Amino acid sequence: MPIPASSPAQFLPTTPEPRPDGNPSEPIDRVPVSNAGLAHVWVRARDTVPTRVLEVAEDDTAWRRAGSPLQAETPREPSPSITRQLLLDAYEAYCTNPLAYAVIEQGTNFVLGGGVRATAADARVQRAIDRFWHDPENRLDLRVYAIQTELSLFGEQFLRAFTDPATGRVVIRQLDPLAIEAIETDPDDIERPRRYLYRPPNERSFHTSGGAGSEARGDGASTLDGEWIPAAEVDHFAINRVSNARRGRSDLAPILPWLIRYKEWLLDRVRINRSKGAFLYDVTVTGGRRDDLERLRREYEAYPPEPGSILFHNEVESWRAVQPNIGADDVRDDGRALRLMIATGAGVPEHYLSEGGNANRATASEMGLPAIKRFQRRQEYLRGLLTRVVRRALDAQVAAGRLSARADRRFTVTFDELVADSRGVRVAWLSQATDALATATDRGWVSGTEARRLWWRLAGDADAVDGGDGARTDGGGR
Repeated sequence: MPIPASSPAQFLPTTPEPRPDGNPSEPIDRVPVSNAGLAHVWVRARDTVPTRVLEVAEDDTAWRRAGSPLQAETPREPSPSITRQLLLDAYEAYCTNPLAYAVIEQGTNFVLGGGVRATAADARVQRAIDRFWHDPENRLDLRVYAIQTELSLFGEQFLRAFTDPATGRVVIRQLDPLAIEAIETDPDDIERPRRYLYRPPNERSFHTSGGAGSEARGDGASTLDGEWIPAAEVDHFAINRVSNARRGRSDLAPILPWLIRYKEWLLDRVRINRSKGAFLYDVTVTGGRRDDLERLRREYEAYPPEPGSILFHNEVESWRAVQPNIGADDVRDDGRALRLMIATGAGVPEHYLSEGGNANRATASEMGLPAIKRFQRRQEYLRGLLTRVVRRALDAQVAAGRLSARADRRFTVTFDELVADSRGVRVAWLSQATDALATATDRGWVSGTEARRLWWRLAGDADAVDGGDGARTDGGGR
């Protein structure tokens, strides 16, 4: 690695340094060089060349990056600056790039298109859930869309709970992921957070609560450097996160470079098409003098011919329309290749991005299955998120005495089906299965009892399959 002109390595002595063991005849193999204690470089010197530094290599062994250890970069997690830039780039793409907007919004529409509900068998628990769900400060029936959208956009959500111990009321707020600058976790378990450093970008000061050392204790104190929020008050949900990583990643992260390339490609096509339609007139005046040419130029510039105009001139003038020969032929395949890369990274078929000309209905239905499975997976994650949030609200009401501790606090979070016509598809499929079983029974391939059992199994009735309904399973066979 070449040594830059400002590198501290240029100030190394040109004679070998004595070894730490006191032997001056053999140069040391590694000399630490520091620059004001901020950067450290290991310099390797060859034994046979004492006057020049031939190689400078970095050795990070036993060294740690400057800055807070809470923000240290790990092999599976980028540095805080890279994480912040990724959040900014994802938000900018969502606001300015139609494809990025479609990827995020379509995910929300599929996952939460018909809404979500939390239902409990115990009426007392259901009333407690409704108090929390429809609280004017929460409005989870509307907030859940923002949670899903920002979870997909930023890759994580920080939901802070404000609890009133007297009434058991819980109000949740979404914290800006950009304002979470550090996450302190258990040294022995990275999946167990202790506290979060919250520093909103638009706030320069905070009201200080607590005495000296409150920040070190992590009791929610606020300082000029931000507020440390205990993990008990915040639920952190992250997607696209690998093990031993603290932060999630946006669904747009893999396709951001290709979104930029596709946008630039479209801008180039707009410029080229505009240039292809442009032309100018080349007017030749035979035998014209300089003053005659200047006079004609002023006349034509003052009143240029409109499109569709008819020009009259004698044999002295010759008019010719000149167009640029750009040579930009059809590049439809180039644009489709970029869209395919974006669709693949987003996990959706091509026709989800307004490109339905290359697929018929049957092909589009088969191509949509992986995307549907992906949305079902996101539904399950959101189900766990809402279950955790609602359970916190129920526990707070029990602690405040508004809900009996003996109440059955079990509840279910349900979503609408992803495919609107899935019930009709099942009915049509079951009708075909009925005809097939009737044919098999008529030809003696299966008995009537076995045909009934198969039919109820296909219909999804476990009780009938197990013989729970005697009327359904009773009957003789051939």
